[in-house]
Amino acid sequence: MEEERVQDLVNEDTKIGGYEENIQNAFSTESSFEGVNRIGKVEEGKGDVSQNLKLNGSSSSTDDGGGIGKVEEGEGYAKEATEDMKEAEEESDPEWLDILGNGKLKKKVIVKGGDESTRPRPGQDVTIWSRGRLEDGTTVDQHDEITFGLQEGDVIQAWDLCVSLMGMGETCEVIVDALYAYGSTGREPDIPENATITYELQLLNAQDKPEFFTMSAEDKRTLGNRKRERGNWWYSRNDFMLACHCYEQAVKILESPSKEKPEPDSEIVKQMDDIRLKSYNNMAAAQLKAKNYDTAKKSCEAVLAIHPDNVKGLFRLGKIIHNELSKLVKQQTSQKERERNMYRKMMGDIGNSPNGGGTATNMWKWGLVLGASAAALCAIGLGFVMARP
Repeated sequence: MEEERVQDLVNEDTKIGGYEENIQNAFSTESSFEGVNRIGKVEEGKGDVSQNLKLNGSSSSTDDGGGIGKVEEGEGYAKEATEDMKEAEEESDPEWLDILGNGKLKKKVIVKGGDESTRPRPGQDVTIWSRGRLEDGTTVDQHDEITFGLQEGDVIQAWDLCVSLMGMGETCEVIVDALYAYGSTGREPDIPENATITYELQLLNAQDKPEFFTMSAEDKRTLGNRKRERGNWWYSRNDFMLACHCYEQAVKILESPSKEKPEPDSEIVKQMDDIRLKSYNNMAAAQLKAKNYDTAKKSCEAVLAIHPDNVKGLFRLGKIIHNELSKLVKQQTSQKERERNMYRKMMGDIGNSPNGGGTATNMWKWGLVLGASAAALCAIGLGFVMARP
């Protein structure tokens, strides 16, 4: 099941992925598309390469009883040739846009929409129609309507990138490498690991989000918790940058001023503080994983500002302090080594020459050093004697 249990990084287990409470993201599969006829449906082309190769294979295999094997071999070549031709056609087709220039995310307009001025802006709530297809033809990610915050980490990266380039009403086909979809983890039970997915997307609507100031405390609590759960989803996939991005959004929502001011000791305020605490704690954990110790320290301090005795906040802060002390020890050791090297150069590398430290040459050098020191002491003493009345 996709609703895998991931232990919450603070006090309780958390459902990862945000599939509950009608959370609208690209990973739920509750919408049904049975009986839906959409504009821009892409029909798969049918080639005749396989048939030709089969005929050639069968006609050349009548001599020594190896006909069956050669026909099967011809079928294999036909399949490979068909795939190569399809890839070559896509690469040469000027209608395909290689969004990132690496061939892993390609977009083709099926039904043209509005011009560039109608494209949605980052941070807006966008609504799209979607249908995905795996390489074996399995249908995934079907949604009559799905709404999400654009470029906020609410959906897979491919959707964020492609929808940003769509005009209002546009329908497009998108070929998505696993890197920008569900990666090496996949999504149980319908999407295997490292799966390439072909999507049909249609942009239906885009609108600005409501101001946080006008939102009720309950709405802010719900939205903040949704962002936190999305951060947990990214964390479970080891994408700590996107996880931190979602945790930051959760904190921003929950800490924003509001027209509605509930009582400080009310239940809704306690719930919001608990979500803030978890968001900061989880953000510190993600920052530690990414080795961003300075920002992780600030997150831990925010945790302790909410709950001074929070065990995980104290533990993670201790890890950060230990790391800082370790760096200081390494710096001190390195400084001492540099000083030793400097002294060796000043003393002519005494004691480290190829002939050893007890040679006549080293003794002669030490004699010069000691003689100079004695002369300096004598000069100082003589100066004091002469200065006396």
